[in-house]
Amino acid sequence: MTARSAQSPQGLFSMFSAQDDHDFYRQRGESFVLSLLLQAAALSFLIYLTCCLVGGGPPLVRPLQFADLPLIFSGHSGGGGGSFDKLPASRGNPPRLSLDQQLAPPNVMRPTEIPKLAVPETVVVAPDVKFPQGGPIGDPSSPFSKWLSNGRGGPGGVGTGCCDGVGDSVGPHVGSGPPGIYPAGRAGVTVPQPIYSPEPNFSDEARKAKQQGIVTLMLVVGKDGNPYDIRVRQSLGMGLDEKAIEAVSHWRFKPATLNGQPVATQIEVEVDFHLY
Repeated sequence: MTARSAQSPQGLFSMFSAQDDHDFYRQRGESFVLSLLLQAAALSFLIYLTCCLVGGGPPLVRPLQFADLPLIFSGHSGGGGGSFDKLPASRGNPPRLSLDQQLAPPNVMRPTEIPKLAVPETVVVAPDVKFPQGGPIGDPSSPFSKWLSNGRGGPGGVGTGCCDGVGDSVGPHVGSGPPGIYPAGRAGVTVPQPIYSPEPNFSDEARKAKQQGIVTLMLVVGKDGNPYDIRVRQSLGMGLDEKAIEAVSHWRFKPATLNGQPVATQIEVEVDFHLY
C-alpha cells in the first residue's frame, strides 16, 4: 500500500496524467474540466451583462427620425413668396413666428372682404429666432416704398422667392438661405444635452391607479438651450402627459452646435414615470 501510494500522480493537474486504470483520478479530471467550463461560461455571461446590457441603456435624448415628422424648422434656411406682382415687395416685418402648421401665409394686401373664418398669418420659424415683430407685414430686406405689394415671387407669401414665406428663397420661412433643416446628430450637427432636468411629479389619478411607463415628447431646443414647442408623441394618459410637459418645460440644455455655433434642433426625450 505504501509503494502504490508513492507511485500515484501528485499535484494539482496530476489527474490529467493518471493511467487508465486509475479510475479515481480519471473521474476527478472529468469533474475538474466540467467545473472549469461552467465557471468560464458564468464569467463570460457576467461580462456580457456588465458591458452590453448595463452600459448600453437607452439615452435620455435621441435624435428624431425626421422623415416621419411633419414639423419643420428651417434654421439658417430662408423662405420666400410673392403674388407675381410687377412691383417689388413692400418693406415690413414677418408675421407671428410659429412651428405649428401654417394655415395662412403672410400677405401685405388688405382683404377686400371680411373672411368667414379668420386665422392668423404665420411663418414657420422657431420662436427663439429673433425677427422684429409688429407693424406692417412685409419683407425686411425690401426697400421702402409707398406701394403695397407682395412681390414678384409666388405663389403665396411676400418677396421674390416661392411658397408662402418671406424673402428670396423657398419655403414658409424667412430670409435668404438654402432650404433645409437641422437634424440633431446628423450632417455635422451635435445632439443637445440636458444640463438641468428635474424629475416630473405623478398625477393623483396615476398614483392611485399605480400607472407607470414612459411619456415620449418631441420638442425644439433653441439656440439658448430652452425647450420650445413641446408635443406628446407617445402618451400614457391619466394626467402624466401634462406632468411630463410641465417638467420638460423647465429643463435646460446645452444646445446643439454646427461648426461650433449653437443652432436650434428638434429632438425626442423620454420622461420615465415609476413608483418606487
